[in-house]
Amino acid sequence: MEQITAKKRELRSRLCKARRELDREVLCRESQKLCLRLLELPELQRAQTVFCYVSCGGEVETHRLIETLLSQGKRVLVPRCRGNGMMDCVPIDTLEQLLPGTMGILEPPAELETVDPRTVEFAVIPAVGCGLDGTRLGQGGGYYDRFLEQVDCAQAALCLEAFLLPSVPTEPHDRKMKCIVTQQRVLRFEEV
Repeated sequence: MEQITAKKRELRSRLCKARRELDREVLCRESQKLCLRLLELPELQRAQTVFCYVSCGGEVETHRLIETLLSQGKRVLVPRCRGNGMMDCVPIDTLEQLLPGTMGILEPPAELETVDPRTVEFAVIPAVGCGLDGTRLGQGGGYYDRFLEQVDCAQAALCLEAFLLPSVPTEPHDRKMKCIVTQQRVLRFEEV
């Protein structure tokens, strides 16, 4: 187990370094392509309640995606971290409601109420990298693995094609993705 954890840490470090070196303009352009592909998914089009991460750093950019989902009249929930690797689902009406929170990530303020994660119909999940076998490498806090244990919904991890690998090292608690979306393709691992 320690060997797998060390492999994950090394791969995460390498991929995060490569992400930081991405040109900001290229990241925005490729994120837009990726999000347009995501918006074409029938299960996302059907969903009325969508959980979506709020991008930061070199992650696939989701701010425009969130604005699009809101303009389509969807109920958009975003994460608010509460420590111990746990996060809450909080509905928002606009990105302007968000404030820097845990680790500097934009989050809803404490006065906005949480909702039951089981109301989520579609979840948009961040990834440092993904495997062609549905494996996902996150930031290492386990927040999204714990979140996914609570929900039974359609989901997609967003991953730039350059960070798609044959597989990523996993531990028993790591959740496989039902779907991975890149700017070039949609990989499905479970019918939704």
